[in-house]
Amino acid sequence: MTSGKPMRILVVGAGPAGLFFSIIAKRAIPTATIHIRERNPRGVTYGWGVAFSESAADALRPAAPDVIDALTAETRHDRMVVSLDGVGVPVKVGRSHLNARWSLLAILEEFALDAGVRIEHDCDAAVTESDMAAWDLVIGADGVNSQTRERFAEHFLPSVELGSNWLAWYGTPKPYPPSIILQNSEYGVLMVHASRFSAEMSNFTVEVGQETFDRLGFAGMTEDESRELCERLFSDSLDGAPLRSDHSPWFQTKFISCARWTHRNLVLIGDALHTVHPSIGSGTRFAMRDAVYLTQALDSANWDVEVGLKEFQRVRKPVADAFQTAAKRSIAWYEGLPSRTITHPTKFALEYLMRTGRVSYRDFRRENREVVLGYERDLR
Repeated sequence: MTSGKPMRILVVGAGPAGLFFSIIAKRAIPTATIHIRERNPRGVTYGWGVAFSESAADALRPAAPDVIDALTAETRHDRMVVSLDGVGVPVKVGRSHLNARWSLLAILEEFALDAGVRIEHDCDAAVTESDMAAWDLVIGADGVNSQTRERFAEHFLPSVELGSNWLAWYGTPKPYPPSIILQNSEYGVLMVHASRFSAEMSNFTVEVGQETFDRLGFAGMTEDESRELCERLFSDSLDGAPLRSDHSPWFQTKFISCARWTHRNLVLIGDALHTVHPSIGSGTRFAMRDAVYLTQALDSANWDVEVGLKEFQRVRKPVADAFQTAAKRSIAWYEGLPSRTITHPTKFALEYLMRTGRVSYRDFRRENREVVLGYERDLR
């Protein structure tokens, strides 16, 4: 550090980005005071399971091996099923690790507390000018609906684009391997992203286009009515298992980017700064990688905040931009599905896995030779 005083860091938001930054920053500078403010009560979060790919875990592990080992100790998958109108195509994919969102946050919070981070729950988490004056560094890690980003929008210059599809994130006790389920129906295309994240529960995220959303009348339904209708629409796949809500309203994804990442001693990370898309399953990894890049930039600047924040944006932005470009391809693919008629399950599986441009036909063929050979025979 450039001065002899112990550093004081305020983190707003006890999500994956804020907690992981606090852990690795406190380990880097044990004398620092790191205080997290979180508006939710302790143990309260919304949603179901979150995933780490093996490559994501490998990228994060050097920053805190014990933390990443704890987050990847449970549910693992290396195969998924892409299903079209009841016909499933099992495919081999890279290994992924899933956790309940509440479990992931509890693990991260325990490590943060053990490191000496102070966490204040159920409080007003809004960042003020007074906070910026009182703390050496302020981190806005308060999520996709960030009050910090909005409070200082004239400095961060955010861009927010709403997706055209509608999603509802449910859970179900039916055990699903990672699955994409597509149904052509009289109402239009119906889709589900499903994956088991614990011994008891799976994600079950329903996605529909605007016309299908309107035909089914979801806009005029309560949350319970929507859930019950989705149970009926996907009854064949669910095999009688119920869907469960955890504050599961319909929503359109927000694709967020910011022209500027910092304002004086304030910096945004995670979903407050930029988002990807649920369809590429990397939001948690994306946020936690921000924490790693930020810590490394500050450490390389000897914790000179002005220098470190400039270095963070310089080094991280090209990588993040490339990831967001892949996410945009994925969004475009999903949002184009309602206007198409898809009839071949293997072709659908191929399109799905190649949608971002990060997996080639050759890659897919190498890992799933029998699946592709069968498809190529069908084309003759």
